[in-house]
Amino acid sequence: MMRVGGLGRLAVAVALVVGESVGAARAEEGWETTLKLQLEIEKKCQFERMVSARQLPVEGLGGLEGRVRCHDGREFDFSRQKAHQKFELRLCMPAVC
Repeated sequence: MMRVGGLGRLAVAVALVVGESVGAARAEEGWETTLKLQLEIEKKCQFERMVSARQLPVEGLGGLEGRVRCHDGREFDFSRQKAHQKFELRLCMPAVC
């Protein structure tokens, strides 16, 4: 069995982090990339983070819904019923009672 020294452990740690970053980038190439692009084009929203997201219960259609936050603080609810459709984007307004 080969022992890994301090620099070796660092190299392994860097490789793992880079590997995870590449994996995360690949996972984002689907609907998230499409959503971010649509937000930028239609709403001038620079994506900050995904607040929530979930698949709709209709199997195999690619339906999604959730909420995203822009860098300027706005939040949008998004939804789509089928994978080939554009997202429906609605500005999330606070409710006042």
